[in-house]
Amino acid sequence: MKLVADQQELAAGVGWVAKGLPHRTSTPVLLGLYFSAGFANTTVAGTDHAMAAEVVLNCQVDAEGTCLVPGRMLAEITKLLPPGPVELTAADDRFVVRSGGAVYSLPLLPVADYPTNTAHRSQAPLVAEPSPAPLVAEPSEGGGDAASSPSPRSAVDAGEFAVAVGQVGVSAARDDVVPALAGINLSFSGDTVELASTDRYRLGIARVELTEPVEAFDVLVPAKTLGELSRAFAADGGQVLLSLADETLLLRNNERSAWVRTLSGPYLPYRRIVPDETPISATVDRIALRDVVKRLSVVADGMTPIWLEYGERSVRVYAGSGDDASGAETLPITGSGDPLTVAFTGQLLLDAINSFATEQLTMSYTGGRKPAVLTGGQSYLHVITPRLLPQ
Repeated sequence: MKLVADQQELAAGVGWVAKGLPHRTSTPVLLGLYFSAGFANTTVAGTDHAMAAEVVLNCQVDAEGTCLVPGRMLAEITKLLPPGPVELTAADDRFVVRSGGAVYSLPLLPVADYPTNTAHRSQAPLVAEPSPAPLVAEPSEGGGDAASSPSPRSAVDAGEFAVAVGQVGVSAARDDVVPALAGINLSFSGDTVELASTDRYRLGIARVELTEPVEAFDVLVPAKTLGELSRAFAADGGQVLLSLADETLLLRNNERSAWVRTLSGPYLPYRRIVPDETPISATVDRIALRDVVKRLSVVADGMTPIWLEYGERSVRVYAGSGDDASGAETLPITGSGDPLTVAFTGQLLLDAINSFATEQLTMSYTGGRKPAVLTGGQSYLHVITPRLLPQ
């Protein structure tokens, strides 16, 4: 195998795939990046069995072939090379990288032992798609009879999907003690996909439109992995195709593809957490509230709560009392309902506020000891549990 690639494109592609490689494993070949160079295209793939990633490189191919290269080492080398053409050659159990006067030689790993489900896409899909057709499928290549094409098929705007994943991911558990709580549930129905996550103390729900309707189906995916993948696809722009097969969720566009193994379900009945009615509501400047909460968090460290005391036209936000450090600030609001005083854990409140990007934030309540619903638009809401403290 011999090819020439641009240093910046090579470093970006290799670096992205290498991020998903395991740091430690009892299967050494999983530490490698799988190169497949053909005259049609060249791909770089990697996997840790829980997920896989593949990227297409635009490069000059002088000799076709496949090889398996130590991934993280190659990623570091290509990242530090100067801009310009980089020559990659695989021969005699060595992988040689040449850039100007720089020459690096890496040992090749046994490609025959590499998992076949990461074979590059001109030979087979990254994840084999069984019959019946996947939830969301690719258009068939080369035309053909429409009746034989996979159906249904759809996609999402990559940027909108990444934003929704980022918003909802705030509510996912930070550990995998209960694996499902560290995931994001994707509920496909009609022309939308609803994303939801909860760690039992907070809940995020967002919706993204699909390009075409699909039948109802749910899938649960690790939040951290989905967040990293969705950001990469958003950077490419355009749309990202989603499909489900063999307990994996596949994401794909023209430049890259990836799959992530799903978590076992079913997910929690999260809709029960959202109050049916919220007679008390207040709308506040989101940035101003964020800054107040950040300042008060200095005196509300640990388990010290931050209090919101709602009046007719203002909310007093305060923390601490007595001999302890304390602080208080007042912000104007518009709203309706009875006066209310409610307490929140500072970090949970700040996370909730930061998960929005709108200028205004509406906080709605059924009472001071019931979940609060935060909204800033029609496509995303956040539910947060108050601190149950003496009033």
